[in-house]
Amino acid sequence: MSSYTGKKIVYLMIGAKGSGKTYIGNLLESKLGIHFIRVEQRLIEHIRSENLESDHLLNDGYDLEFNWIEDILQNNDEVISEATGSSKHLPEFINHLKTHYELRLVRISCPLDICFNRTKERVQDHQFQVTDESIRSINAATDKVRLDWSLTIDNADPALDTTIIKAFNGIR
Repeated sequence: MSSYTGKKIVYLMIGAKGSGKTYIGNLLESKLGIHFIRVEQRLIEHIRSENLESDHLLNDGYDLEFNWIEDILQNNDEVISEATGSSKHLPEFINHLKTHYELRLVRISCPLDICFNRTKERVQDHQFQVTDESIRSINAATDKVRLDWSLTIDNADPALDTTIIKAFNGIR
């Protein structure tokens, strides 16, 4: 079903904490078979395995994320990854991806108050433990990100699975 262009494709979902990036990534992986990188979970596992503090990640972990993307694309034509977009290193990461792969930017849109409530209600096992103030700060920064989006998914209600899949297939 994919319209493969000869270049490996990275779909980078960007949205606030609690916007639904992980839910949507898991959905797309299960329904479309595109490997989804659960970045926050992997970063936590990396920090634990290396006995690091979270502030010791170079480029806010984008260096590791790029390596994970490369590993997956050795055997696949597409991969989905995620970011909040609040890091000052995001533009550098995006440019790095663009030089190596075809990049499709997917904005996951959701009102910040809904995102905050979702973040507070979810199980925190695979999430960085952050204060309410940090969540608000990260999400406020994410809300200001302006890029040339390939797709915007409005996940406030949340969006229906069939709607998400149809919209995503439109950029494949």
